[in-house]
Amino acid sequence: MNKDLMIVQDLQDALVSEITDLLSETTSANAENEIVTGVTGYEQFLPVLRNDDDTPDMFFPYFIVRLDNGKTADDNDLWNVRTDILIGIHDEGNENDGHKIVLNCINRIINRFSQEATLGIPGRKAFRCQSEMEWALQDEDTWPYFFGGVSLTFSVPKPTRRDPITNGYC
Repeated sequence: MNKDLMIVQDLQDALVSEITDLLSETTSANAENEIVTGVTGYEQFLPVLRNDDDTPDMFFPYFIVRLDNGKTADDNDLWNVRTDILIGIHDEGNENDGHKIVLNCINRIINRFSQEATLGIPGRKAFRCQSEMEWALQDEDTWPYFFGGVSLTFSVPKPTRRDPITNGYC
């Protein structure tokens, strides 16, 4: 495969790395109420619970980069890949302020891609974040767990269509 051609998995990997860096100074608490700096990123889903002692609580704080869908209009169009970045924070504070930590994470992500739309991998072409963005917070009280998310669409290069008759590219 041509190393200059991006694949959707490259986008997911690059987003996990970029958002991990963006949220590296975020301070929250884990389920044991220990102060944690940074937010752990996962691709598509949280890891599978393997032991009887494992609970979903052990993953807080986290974010998930979930590839939602991709579409392309024609041979000349790029892939338009919708990604959802889901954020989960644990906060047992009396002020019920966990949503503020989630909002801070959302702001960092949205500001990053509003100010600089490209997301590159060194030595390769870059993905481009489209201008339309969405974000949301949970609409129910799930104290001490707080959730939110960001939806972004990225333009991802696709292979050029080959013509088997001329043995060339269209």
